[in-house]
Amino acid sequence: MTRSQIVAAIESGEPFTLLMADGKEYHVPHRDYISISPKGSYVTVYDDDEHFFVLPLLTMTGLASGRPKGAPAS
Repeated sequence: MTRSQIVAAIESGEPFTLLMADGKEYHVPHRDYISISPKGSYVTVYDDDEHFFVLPLLTMTGLASGRPKGAPAS
């Protein structure tokens, strides 16, 4: 993944899911739930419980559009 791919997903305004090398997925329902470091080497994703996850860009394997399977509609 590249910084520009993440920025494009955020700017689309659509929900998306970050796919990680370890098989984990992090859903981003809205642009307020993600921030990118200034140099773009990692992103921080927030969940509804106000937890956060710092994710290295190098361990991201892709993006999936929309909500993950089984997730309720917002």
